[in-house]
Amino acid sequence: MRITKQTLLALAALATTILPLQAETLNEALAETLARNPSLGAAKSTYEARYMEQFVTMSAMLPQISAFATETRTDTDAENNVAVAAGADSDVLDSDSYGLRVTQNLFTSGKNVNDFRAKRAEIRAEEAKYKATEQQVILAAISAYLDVLSAQSVLELRNKNVDVLTNQLDAVKDRFEVGVVTRTDIAQSQAALAGAKAAALGARASLRAARAVYREIVGIEAANLVKPKKLPRLPRKLDRAISMARKENPDLKNAQELSASGRFASYSTVGGALPSLKLTGTYARTDNPSSLLQGGEVSSTSVQLNFNMPIFMGGKSLAAILASSDVSNALKQNVHVASNMVERQVVVAWNDIEATKSAAQSRREQIKAASLALEGVREENKLGTRTNLEVLDAEQDLLDAQVGLVDAERSEQLAAYNLLASMGRLTAKRLRIKPAEIK
Repeated sequence: MRITKQTLLALAALATTILPLQAETLNEALAETLARNPSLGAAKSTYEARYMEQFVTMSAMLPQISAFATETRTDTDAENNVAVAAGADSDVLDSDSYGLRVTQNLFTSGKNVNDFRAKRAEIRAEEAKYKATEQQVILAAISAYLDVLSAQSVLELRNKNVDVLTNQLDAVKDRFEVGVVTRTDIAQSQAALAGAKAAALGARASLRAARAVYREIVGIEAANLVKPKKLPRLPRKLDRAISMARKENPDLKNAQELSASGRFASYSTVGGALPSLKLTGTYARTDNPSSLLQGGEVSSTSVQLNFNMPIFMGGKSLAAILASSDVSNALKQNVHVASNMVERQVVVAWNDIEATKSAAQSRREQIKAASLALEGVREENKLGTRTNLEVLDAEQDLLDAQVGLVDAERSEQLAAYNLLASMGRLTAKRLRIKPAEIK
């Protein structure tokens, strides 16, 4: 048989449609999220900006060097008999001065040092905040991934149910023609089919919404997503999970570092009310400093030691110290609040995992029982001992169990990742995921 060019093109087109789309795993979706999510990018830029602020604070402890230059023109008119006799009644003087000035804080009662320590603590707090944002984005991406998968499964079940009810309606109509069933049975089947079609339309809309959320968070369209085969690795005991959370949870770390920053800031406020010592060195060079030395130059070098001791500031220093102390105490209390919140999150997530595992197992058992029940009701319906409505009810029970299993498996996966997030271990580093390369 001769194969024409048109046949080859048709076979190539058919092969293209038959080949499956490239599968996208959960880790690949998270890699795309790390590279594309704008919220994560904004949080990273905020952290980098805060990181550079420490060098601004550090500059107060380092020497300050500045150059200066001054040009002065003085025009003096004088009325003097001697000057007039000499033919001079005015004097114009140009004076130029330039040089360098070096300033160094020798002692600030710990103010500058504690300012720097407070800023470093703020940077660590911002880093923890960035990690918290990273966890939130990753968890949102996982949720969006699982939502698309569950919406696809539910839509498949709904479409399959429509096909089953369509065939059943045709069978009921055939049985009606031979007088086995009544119009009531036909109406029941038609009502069930109409409800199934409406549910399928709702499932299709839910899938489109899930895909839109996925595109928003991950940054690309949901292609051929692969269902995760197993749960992430989790601690075996609740106490172990709580212990990890107290060490690594970013919200708790953020509160701890802000508390440290408040403590150092209060020390700095106290230092601002104590003595300070500053050293200033100046080198200046002046041309034509006076009319008596026209055409001459004068160089001068000076060293100044400045001691400052605040005595009375109208209560400003005392009020600032008391205010900073109250702020520090408030931030310290926030650490206890964050610690309690983290422990509660871990406990809730742990129990959610236990509950969703049990729910998924119960749904599997329900599906087995509902399948057996449906098979039996159908056989009994053929013998005339079961009504058409009972068959429809049995089919609906099986469908509800199947949809429930899809939701339970999604909830089980999400609860596991929720536990990791509450422990502070839902980060790219812990998951060993690198941002994807954007082409």
